[in-house]
Parts: sequence; C-alpha cells; structure tokens
Amino acid sequence: MTDYQRFDELTSKSLGELHEDNGVGTLSEKYLHIFLKNYFEPMKECHEVKVGRFTADICNGTHITEIQTRNMNALREKLEYYMLEGYDVTVVHPIAKIRKMIFLDGESGEIVRKQRYRHVGNIYDAIPELYKIKYFLDWDKLTVRLIFFDVEEYRELSGGGVSPSGKRKKRRSSRVERIPFAIGDSVILDNPADYLVFLPEGLPKEFTSSDFAARAGISISLASMALNILNYLKTVERGGRDGRSYIYRVNRYLTGDFGEVE
Repeated sequence: MTDYQRFDELTSKSLGELHEDNGVGTLSEKYLHIFLKNYFEPMKECHEVKVGRFTADICNGTHITEIQTRNMNALREKLEYYMLEGYDVTVVHPIAKIRKMIFLDGESGEIVRKQRYRHVGNIYDAIPELYKIKYFLDWDKLTVRLIFFDVEEYRELSGGGVSPSGKRKKRRSSRVERIPFAIGDSVILDNPADYLVFLPEGLPKEFTSSDFAARAGISISLASMALNILNYLKTVERGGRDGRSYIYRVNRYLTGDFGEVE
C-alpha cells in the first residue's frame, strides 16, 4: 500500500472509528494526532508502548516515533531518556500548508461560516517548535520529519452579543479539531547539512538576520530564531558584526564552497 492509499484509507474513517480501532486509551487524543499515528504505523500493537516511565506514541523494536503537533518543550525529557537508553527517535511535526477554516456555534455546534483559506504554511512555521528542542537536534539518534498537510480546521465560537455599555462584543474562537484532507511533501532533518533547506534563495555569501528575513519573507525575530538554531548546528557560522547585527555565512564544509568572500 502506497502512502497515498494509506492516507485515503484513513481519511475515510471518522474520529470515532479511529478511536475504536486503537482502544479506549486513545479517547482523549485529537484527530490529527491519532490520524498521524495510524498513518506512520498501521500495527496497533506498536502504539502507546511503555518505555521506562514514559509512553511512546509508536515503538517498533528499537525505533520510537513521537507525533508532536505543538509544545515540543514537553518532549525534552522523553527524548533524552529514549536516546540515552539506545533508541533511535523520529519526531514528526505536521505543518498545515492550507487551512480551510470552519466556524461552529459554541452552543448548537452548527456551522456558522466557512473561510476558504486562512493560512498558507511553510517550513519556517516549524522554527519556534524546533527551537524548543534545539539541544537535541545534533544528536545522532534523532531525526525530525516535517510533513505538510492541507487541513479543515474546526473552531468553536464563543462570546459576542452586546455589552451593558451598548458596544458589540467580539466573538472569539478556539480550535476544536483539525481534519487533514490532502497530504504533501515531507522534509527530513537528520544532520546539520539537512538544515540548509531553511536558507532562502538569493542570500549573499555573508548576510545578517535582516537579509535572511527579507529573502525568506518572515519577521526578523523568526529569522533570528532560525539562525540561532543553524548556528548551534554549525550549518551557518557567525563572523563579525554589521553594527548591532551578527554577520553569518554558510558552513563551507557543508557546501564545498571555499572561494573568497564576496
């Protein structure tokens, strides 16, 4: 069965069916998490396996897979334990490339409105989460897999109405579920050279975080966070300064470019 066939098979199942397939212990899991667990490992006996004092999402022999949609800081203790015990670990982090926003009434649960496109995700969406596990990214036993999906995101509306002063209150929304409807490419991060994928096109040989941000189309703060990770991994190297900004260049030993600096 191909990845696409596996994806189609799983998308035909409801959350209730997935929970039923995986047992009562999964009832609190969100749809995307349990979906990905089944996508990456069809064998149910490999799901929710006790490894020491922790429970691994997937454990098949000496390989562990953790599905982490957010809050990677919660993984740090697990990752250290698993790898020190000799396990190879893959952390899967899904990125929503296209989100179809569907808003539900907080009381009736009925669909209030739909919004076709709210966000087009890219690889830089992973940076804040990768930063939380930065000190593990250079461990030989860790691989990170970023996988792109198109999802329907269901959000529940609350609040609204009119305040005592006569002003209309703004309705707020909270995410209920994310349902994938298409699968995209994966990016495998296994060693410092793999992180070259984060470097935007058109960078000069020496560049600052502002140069990085402008060419990647992201904020300077996000660019600085990305460069912090890349510098830690020695994917890029810091040189001097341009005013208050560090000057970076790509590690020559990763690219084989030993020419003169422009």
